[in-house]
Amino acid sequence: MTTKQIDVAIVGAASLIGEAVLSLMVEREFPLGKFYAVDSVEQAGSHIEFKNEPHPINELAEFDFSQAQLALFVGGPQQAADYANLATQSGCIVVDGTGQFSFEDDIPLVVAGVNEEFIDDFRQRDLLATPSSASVLLTSVLKPIDAHAGIESVQITALLAVSEQGKEGQEELGRQTAAMMNFQEAKHEVFPERIAFNLIPQCGALDAHGFTLAEQELIKSTHKVLNNDKISISVTAVQVPVFFCHGEVVHIKTKQPLGADKIGEILDNTSGLTVVKETSASASPTPVSSVTGSDEIQIGRLRENLDSKHDISLWIVGDNIRRGSAINSVQIAEILVKHYL
Repeated sequence: MTTKQIDVAIVGAASLIGEAVLSLMVEREFPLGKFYAVDSVEQAGSHIEFKNEPHPINELAEFDFSQAQLALFVGGPQQAADYANLATQSGCIVVDGTGQFSFEDDIPLVVAGVNEEFIDDFRQRDLLATPSSASVLLTSVLKPIDAHAGIESVQITALLAVSEQGKEGQEELGRQTAAMMNFQEAKHEVFPERIAFNLIPQCGALDAHGFTLAEQELIKSTHKVLNNDKISISVTAVQVPVFFCHGEVVHIKTKQPLGADKIGEILDNTSGLTVVKETSASASPTPVSSVTGSDEIQIGRLRENLDSKHDISLWIVGDNIRRGSAINSVQIAEILVKHYL
């Protein structure tokens, strides 16, 4: 890592992703100079722990972005909508992890290790974006398959952890679970109905075609990250009562008939991916026991259709906060530091 030091603002520092970003910067020895914790007025004035020291949280509306060279937006999309362009005008390079700028044509949508060559295009607006955590997990697996076999179509069932809705989603599941275990009413505010001991097969409002916001994002971001809008993609996103880590059931039709064994070898040799080879006596990877707090994406239940080596099914799990969100933002920041700052 370079010896230069970079002054960084973390916008949404008090969020789950913000906390994970700070932890990763310490673990990965990011060359951090001055660090500015920035968040909404509700958080301003409080403190966040970093390197065993309390750091004050600056109010976003009052923060002077000219103090920083790099700004990571990891809170809500409205924060990015209101202040990301102000940050770039103040001389910051912005990495938007909120989804606000994901599909603007002149802003690159980047997953480190998948399409990081697109980072160079940030110069148009001094701003680049990262996709949703579900998209990061999915495209990290699809990229090497597409590179070796070509992908014609993908069908996905995305099982989304409640922490995708931030601390509020995590806390609502906790409250509802406690209430139900004590035979009390489980009230809901974050989700459209009770999530504890339940499944909600609608993550966001429906569009005219019956797709939800989460499903639209997964389709559009996969096309943009893989730079291939010819892949036919169908998605169903389901909110599940899991605190952390997404699971994805994926069916892939490839152009070349490589088969499960060869694709498993390709995936296992890809950095950040681990293929779990199950036997009758061993379990498939699960969110709770396999990837919580992990930097890995694990792949299980890898198999081919009995009638065709073109058709592959697999199961993906990864920590949505750490692996699906925070690591991608930090890795992109590291590339910017190495090559552009």
